[in-house]
Amino acid sequence: FKAVVSTQSTGTIIRVKQNTVVNEVTSIIHPEIREASEYFGKIKMWIQLQVPKIEDGNNFGVSIQEDTISEVGGYFEYLRSAFDECYRYHGTRGKIASKVMKYPSLDDYAQYLCEVDCKQFQLIRILTNELKMIYSCVYDILNKNSEKIKQPRSQTSINLY
Repeated sequence: FKAVVSTQSTGTIIRVKQNTVVNEVTSIIHPEIREASEYFGKIKMWIQLQVPKIEDGNNFGVSIQEDTISEVGGYFEYLRSAFDECYRYHGTRGKIASKVMKYPSLDDYAQYLCEVDCKQFQLIRILTNELKMIYSCVYDILNKNSEKIKQPRSQTSINLY
């Protein structure tokens, strides 16, 4: 990451530059996270609407549905918090930048700002990989359990009389 602080020729005006690398990758991953979160919310709702009324017995398929709802719901919540984390970065960075401007002789604030940028970049890299894994896991769960999710109870009924 390049230097984040620049000074004018008079030496009195201090400006903290945006981190264009972090902003660029954030602008790419942020819509992907939002879209994935929307998909998983819809999938969760669709499965919930497939759950039949409560009856005694023959609930194995229903338990698969509930487990799938729980798993997809966990991914949904994780992505929502990751989405919010992208916004928190700018607030944190702004607070640190104001300290850099207020105390220009303290190099620690400028270093801290660089470290926050590096942390955010690493977070975005991790989120990108996790998003890929989450999509794979949800696909695998839905693919392996599609029959029980669509129709949790078998159609054949056994008459005991």
